[in-house]
Amino acid sequence: MKIVCDSTALIGLAKIGNLELFEKIFGEIFVPNAVFVEVVDRGKGRPGTKEVQDARWIRKRTVKDNRTVEMLVAEMGRGEAEVLVLGKELNADWLILDDERARNSAQSAEFHIIGLGGILHLAKQLGFIPAVKPLLDQLESKNFRLGIRVRKEILKKANEK
Repeated sequence: MKIVCDSTALIGLAKIGNLELFEKIFGEIFVPNAVFVEVVDRGKGRPGTKEVQDARWIRKRTVKDNRTVEMLVAEMGRGEAEVLVLGKELNADWLILDDERARNSAQSAEFHIIGLGGILHLAKQLGFIPAVKPLLDQLESKNFRLGIRVRKEILKKANEK
């Protein structure tokens, strides 16, 4: 299974010390260069940066179709644009995206999409974590942006309050 990941979920799980959930659930993930630069280079010194850089199961890739990336950058961030293009180039099974515009574009391109909340829900279903709510609380305590509506949706899917 091929998974291409944006920075939001990487940063979120790294901030709360649960980056290994990616490896447990997916085995390996692919990240485009723009995402790696955002997390590792621009995030230097922040929690999780070294873990992302050193993770052997995170495969950094360069997109080939830069023209499409440049067109998409008008609608979304470079990282999200490269996730969409790399997903197409690798014929990815899933894209891990949280940005609404990028998710809409991915759905239009008929990709399967999961976000950070979906990963936490999946981790609970697979028995890697006992509950989602404590991790959502940790994310919020680390100033991770998570809207009230999104939080409620995640907890509802996980059968938690």
